[in-house]
Amino acid sequence: MTFKENLGLLYFVLPFISVVENKISLICSILFGKSQYNVKIKNTTIQIPRTKFDSLRDLLACLTYSISYSLDTLGNLEFSFDENNRFKISLNKLSFEDTNLLELLHFGSRHCANFVNKDTLSDIRKQTYTINTEDNRKVITTSNGIRFFLDSIHPGNTIIETFIREIHSINPNIDWNDKVVVDVGAECGDTPLYFASMGAKVFAFEPLKKHFEFFQKNLTLNPNLSKKIIPINAAIGKDEQLKFYVSDDDETGSFSASFVSNSQDKNFKHELVDGYKLQTARKKFSINHIDLLKMDCKECEFYLTDEDLKDIDRIKLEYTIWNKKFKLDDLLNLLKRNGFKCSIFRHVDLSRLSNRIAGNIYATKV
Repeated sequence: MTFKENLGLLYFVLPFISVVENKISLICSILFGKSQYNVKIKNTTIQIPRTKFDSLRDLLACLTYSISYSLDTLGNLEFSFDENNRFKISLNKLSFEDTNLLELLHFGSRHCANFVNKDTLSDIRKQTYTINTEDNRKVITTSNGIRFFLDSIHPGNTIIETFIREIHSINPNIDWNDKVVVDVGAECGDTPLYFASMGAKVFAFEPLKKHFEFFQKNLTLNPNLSKKIIPINAAIGKDEQLKFYVSDDDETGSFSASFVSNSQDKNFKHELVDGYKLQTARKKFSINHIDLLKMDCKECEFYLTDEDLKDIDRIKLEYTIWNKKFKLDDLLNLLKRNGFKCSIFRHVDLSRLSNRIAGNIYATKV
């Protein structure tokens, strides 16, 4: 990475640097691209590889937000945001589950959620999330009872966007019982479970193997809701096998992979995934009327056609335009031409991108 890029990384940790005892040393390590960061906290030095920079940021944020924390010489951290609920992490062997916990607590706290691991409150806020260990795996439960394995999610998408910030919320006056939702980009199962919890029947398309595995694991935690969900390991866009470049990280998968504009290095491994035009998928899986089409599929929305949009009442889609051949106006014109009235709202709180490049469209049939 260049010095300028490293300066950008420093921007994300500076607000939390006060909890670090070797501030100057850490700042220099980040600026000069050291492969490993030595971080001194409570007279104990822990080592975090540069590849886990996000975990460093999340760790420092959690310590900043906490009202008490302790760290022993073996790197075992314990901290609390309220003195009633305490969270423990081994910093010397950060697992995927631990890094997810740090990210969840960091960004969830920023968006006013609170996290508990004791059943001490009978009257809880909507934005209260319970984190407990079951059979040696951490499970997070939302206030309305939807459950996820902490090692089978991407916290920013699965919990922060869907449940804390509720970016997929639709008109609360609509009765979703027995309505049909087609979810394109189901990832770890958060949005299918979200819509199923409101009573909808959900056809959930997720192309990536690792995400689909996460999705299926999380369905096992929600047996009643899973009866309303049809999980489909396929992509929407074109009637052919589609190539997705994916991360070599077997734990996380690639949450930004796309068959349209691949952001991964071409040397990365790839997956070949069954692809369908939306109209083809509707015929194959006997999907007639669609009450809501939800899309978060990294530019696959630009492959929608007039034929695809027949017999659909509402569309909620997230768009990010990296490929210069795509224009927001073309997408809006397609929707308007087919009788939809559109509104646009932003979805990433720190994004500096114009709405012409990234945002959400909510479209309803006039």
